[in-house]
Amino acid sequence: MKGKMKTLHGLYKALGRDAFLAAAKVYSNHVQNTVEATLSVMESTWYDNAQTITEAEKMIADYNKGHLTRESAEDMLRQEKLAETFVNNTNSVLRKVSFEQLESSLQSADKSYAGEVLKEMHNAFVKTYGADYLDDSEYEFVSIPAVIRSRNTGKLCLGIVTLDLESSGEHWGTDFLTPYGVVTQGDPDADASLLEYIRDNFTPYDYWYTAYVEGDIHVNFDDIPEDVADLISAGNGEQQGEEPDYAMKM
Repeated sequence: MKGKMKTLHGLYKALGRDAFLAAAKVYSNHVQNTVEATLSVMESTWYDNAQTITEAEKMIADYNKGHLTRESAEDMLRQEKLAETFVNNTNSVLRKVSFEQLESSLQSADKSYAGEVLKEMHNAFVKTYGADYLDDSEYEFVSIPAVIRSRNTGKLCLGIVTLDLESSGEHWGTDFLTPYGVVTQGDPDADASLLEYIRDNFTPYDYWYTAYVEGDIHVNFDDIPEDVADLISAGNGEQQGEEPDYAMKM
């Protein structure tokens, strides 16, 4: 029977550097590039608003209760590396995109360029995860290429949505591909005029993504607008006008 972990430094030794830093992000928004700096900030930062337990104490307590294990920390590290790979693969696609041409394509009858861009983004996703089917028991947070549609005007946009698969696909964030580049909704560092552009043109909005996510209760693919369905089909490599195939990929 293992003894109780007493210090965050000891927990770092038990988990290993990279797994520790990946797991620490569950408990702190202040994880640094080095273990030493991360230990320092977590030991001096409250985990809760009532200031009853520090981030370090919470992480140690979860480890001692079995809520955090070396296996779970290593899985967090695996998923973090996949997310980083997806970002790199997607950025390779976006560097070649004409955002003005994309906007023109989305708002015209001929959406072939938008379909090609979405297909390349979808291919970046498949290249990262090895498939376009995600099991909700295997992943936690995942980002997927998507088509975004304003509820008020029907205006379309391509983007990337981040979902919490452990919460049945709960939506956590959206990156919009705008004529001005990629804009992350709610990003405090983004130009105010770009955030205003998102609010004026798309909020509120619906989204549909190109992969199949098991257990997502938040997106209805049975009631998908025709223009969105055509883009999703193009993103999946199907002919526009074809019914998207959301059957489980085996």
